[in-house]
Amino acid sequence: MFRLIKNFIYAALLIVLVASLSRNIFLYKDKLSFYHDYRTEYEKENELNKKLKSDIKKSEDYYYVEKEIREKLNLLQPGETSLIIPEVTLTPEPTPAVPKAPYQEWLELYINR
Repeated sequence: MFRLIKNFIYAALLIVLVASLSRNIFLYKDKLSFYHDYRTEYEKENELNKKLKSDIKKSEDYYYVEKEIREKLNLLQPGETSLIIPEVTLTPEPTPAVPKAPYQEWLELYINR
């Protein structure tokens, strides 16, 4: 009898430990996936932050601002020459249809019925 109670207590303790271990493993996986998601989001925001800081530095540069204004307004400095190259667009040429003689059109109309 004492041995049966002792085995029952060991089995119950084993079940509790296995349940606790499995719960901890699932919680660890959830926390690990949260960490990876948070880390990738952090890296994206960090890259965006670097880009925005570099844009601020560029906008403070006199020569960069002058270049941007000249490009937007299509202005040139004295002594500069503008070279405008049109974009190449490929358009297919329609193939001309060979007109048929009237008698051929009539024959096709009555024969193909």
